[in-house]
Amino acid sequence: MDAVEDIKSRLSIEDVIADYLELKRSGRNFKALSPFTNEKTPSFMISPEKQIWHDFSSGKGGNMFSFVMEVEGVDFKGALELLARKAGIDISDYRSSSHKNTAKLKERLFEALEQATSYYQRQLTKHDEALKYVRQKRGFDKQTMLDFRIGYAPEDGQALYKHLSDKGFKDEELQKAGLNVVRYNKQSDMFR
Repeated sequence: MDAVEDIKSRLSIEDVIADYLELKRSGRNFKALSPFTNEKTPSFMISPEKQIWHDFSSGKGGNMFSFVMEVEGVDFKGALELLARKAGIDISDYRSSSHKNTAKLKERLFEALEQATSYYQRQLTKHDEALKYVRQKRGFDKQTMLDFRIGYAPEDGQALYKHLSDKGFKDEELQKAGLNVVRYNKQSDMFR
């Protein structure tokens, strides 16, 4: 369960809004004076069934998060933190697992890019024509080629894919790293 769903399961919209407005029962719903306009007759309605609110005098409406955003003048993150405290939820529990997954994926993508760079550098030393072009036509010396990590992508179209797959990288990781694309319903190297 994510933080938003967990908060919704622990708090009802009427309890949240009751902290700000005096609610009166009106059938299955609640009503109150609008916090956004100066009125004498209640036009602010809350539906506990649907977990939504609507203010007929201002035309605003939404869920408990949008209400807190409007009343407190905060963004969604601020409303989430405020409601999490009210629900007794430690929001860092949700962030840390999400953050760990993101950090782990980033690490894998950087590793794939590093492996691809090394692979392309090795390929350059194996292809005389490409090496001749870089050294003679472009005028790069060995140190420049090393400093800028210049490489060569074979024309095969799947050489890097096969190399990185053998090293345990998944198709999704290679696509997210920008190294592979799907062409004609099969994985292909982005560079060739």
